Amino acid sequence: MKRFFAPASIGNFCVGFDSLGAAIAPLDGTLLGDVVSVEAAEQDSFACIGPYAAKLPAQAEENLAYQCLVHFREHVAANMPGVKLTLEKRLPIGSGLGSSACSVVATFAALNAFAQTQLSQTQMIELMADFEGKVSGARHYDNITPCYLGGLQLTAELVPDRALSLPSDDNWRLVVAYPGFALNTAAARAVLPHQLATHDAVEFAQRLSTFTLLMAQQQFDKAVTLMKDEIAEPARAPLIKGFAEARQSLPELGALNVSISGAGPTLFALCASEEDAQRCQLWLQQNYLNEQGFSHICRIDPQGTREIKEGE
Repeated sequence: MKRFFAPASIGNFCVGFDSLGAAIAPLDGTLLGDVVSVEAAEQDSFACIGPYAAKLPAQAEENLAYQCLVHFREHVAANMPGVKLTLEKRLPIGSGLGSSACSVVATFAALNAFAQTQLSQTQMIELMADFEGKVSGARHYDNITPCYLGGLQLTAELVPDRALSLPSDDNWRLVVAYPGFALNTAAARAVLPHQLATHDAVEFAQRLSTFTLLMAQQQFDKAVTLMKDEIAEPARAPLIKGFAEARQSLPELGALNVSISGAGPTLFALCASEEDAQRCQLWLQQNYLNEQGFSHICRIDPQGTREIKEGE
């Protein structure tokens, strides 16, 4: 059996719309993400389990993970023996934490290992991006690539091997808070501006390029001052109940930056210490989450998708 875990991720990472993403790992060791197992069987079968399985289609043919299996068999490993594929869905749908990316990445990673197909990094990321596009309507890399490779990744088709890894501050703590309600990714994209004024486009390019260069030079404090989203956040903030209040309140508790994770409604607060993160988490628990919500204090996960043992 091959059993793979794919971590949650923060798309856009505030300053890098559709181009920058970070894999995250809770400090308490919780596996925040999806798990896929593949084992030999007489014929292909599929099961979906886990706390959020009921939110997915009941028919296997409508599940992304199963669709990945069908595609992999037809286009990559036609001679692969029959398998039992099991998706353990641990992330809520429409959370802004790369839920669909987790399912897709974990599935292809497990199948690639099981079939010993040894696909290249670019081949794997392209396979994954194709299926992420089925959910979001276009091929976005900013959840796929960090989920697969770990770390903070600058990612796009024009980037060599689809990814450039950026260093990050080991002291950073990211409070991620899922409020407990879903926000459809396609709907969140529908409210985005269809075009930018020349001034806004130039400023976005300047901000992202300067941020990535400062991060590469490990000038983290200066880089944080550039973390501002003037493309997606103004359009999406009204869709997320409580975000405006959090955006105003959390900096007073020590947050260096507060922004939307991916398409939302999860937000993340970037903090310089665990003490600041704990204050921000407490506020979010009291003011942002409903009974279905959750929050974690995280670090950036350097590992990304990896094989795990049964029972983890």
